[in-house]
Amino acid sequence: MAQTTLHTTTTLVVVPTLVQTQEKELVFSLTGEDFVLTDNGVQQKITLEEESRRPLSLVVLMQTGGDARGQFPSYANLDKMLASLLGDASNEVSIVNFDSRPEAASPFTSDVAQWSDAVDHPDEGDRGAAIFDSLAYGLDLLKNRSSSNQRAILLISQEHDEGSKTSLKDVVQELGETNTVIYSVTFSAEKTAARQAFKDPAHLNPPLHVGEGNYQAYFNLSEPLRLILGAIKKNTSAEVATLSGGEWSSFDNQAELERNLGTLKNHLRNSYILSFSPTSVDPGLHTIKVQLAHHPEMLVSARSNYWSSEPPDSKMTKH
Repeated sequence: MAQTTLHTTTTLVVVPTLVQTQEKELVFSLTGEDFVLTDNGVQQKITLEEESRRPLSLVVLMQTGGDARGQFPSYANLDKMLASLLGDASNEVSIVNFDSRPEAASPFTSDVAQWSDAVDHPDEGDRGAAIFDSLAYGLDLLKNRSSSNQRAILLISQEHDEGSKTSLKDVVQELGETNTVIYSVTFSAEKTAARQAFKDPAHLNPPLHVGEGNYQAYFNLSEPLRLILGAIKKNTSAEVATLSGGEWSSFDNQAELERNLGTLKNHLRNSYILSFSPTSVDPGLHTIKVQLAHHPEMLVSARSNYWSSEPPDSKMTKH
């Protein structure tokens, strides 16, 4: 897949930055003077935002279609996991289930408990997994939230999109326009489908016709081809998270999902949020590099690029 770059329509570029030691322990004590940020090799004047003081607007996109039904046991107690992730009452969340299309969103709320049954025990969707369409839907929801809020999407889904009309390019362009970070927690659709086939009642698996007899199959024999093809697709959910400056992880059961969301909570609350107004408005790809002035041994994870283009009226804005 060709590399896709982020676009932004604002003159302020926001760069979430996570700093860890070599042992992957978070570093909390840095100040703005510790960071060096360059845009196309030119050092920029940066601001280190007090992100802990900014409310969080979070959209949770939860796959219920396709092979997600095999992961429904992992969703048990998801409401409590999300409540812990949300934390402070000033933060807000909207829950969106999706299959071949995103379903209607719950209103933004700081009280996840009121949606606990729908979150922990979702209705089974159709065979689709329209990840890109759902991301676009979530981004539209966030456009209507306060611009002073931190904006993020938590995507709980399989690794690759199935059935979206929206392209990855369209999604990442909107990401830049809203300065939204995506955090992706994925399961393997192929592994989940194979495990579910053993759990389903026999009548869900069509009989094989061999000679003069009928024999009940454990698997639909068309499945192996789908599993093989699916396994070689890129993890597009992880790719879009990385492009946005977010993170991705994988899970196969409730314990792993809970552990990953716990790690995400820690990282989300302890990331440094750098921002800058570019000194160059040259259209085209801009490469961002974030380094530490005095601690080269530390690990720095940050958004790496954005795209600047000249509008038709020749007035320089960001796209």
